[in-house]
Amino acid sequence: MIDFEQEQMLENPEWCLVLRHYSQMQVQVKEQDPESDGWIIRQNEVEGVAVEHLPRIHGKLIAFDLLKFQLAGRDAGVFYKVTNAGNKMLPRLEKKLRKLAAGQDADHASEIDQDYAKSA
Repeated sequence: MIDFEQEQMLENPEWCLVLRHYSQMQVQVKEQDPESDGWIIRQNEVEGVAVEHLPRIHGKLIAFDLLKFQLAGRDAGVFYKVTNAGNKMLPRLEKKLRKLAAGQDADHASEIDQDYAKSA
């Protein structure tokens, strides 16, 4: 993955939530049916993501080759599948997001300590 894509993913944690959601659903489907091809019907709700953001996020993940789609016909709708690149990248992204969150928590704690010291 190029740096631009990684930066965009890190700046938009919602994108990681959607990618992880599809990845987890694929794992669940495979566990229930080992012969499943892994295609997941389009998700219109993902915890932690605003519904109105989902169409754009799907498009970005497809553009970055992290998610692929197929049309299953008029009545069946659109199905998605996490690409190999998406499956490889997801753990690295989640690790970096955790580090960033931990760093922000440490920065916030440091700011509180400084404010406390100033008030004393």
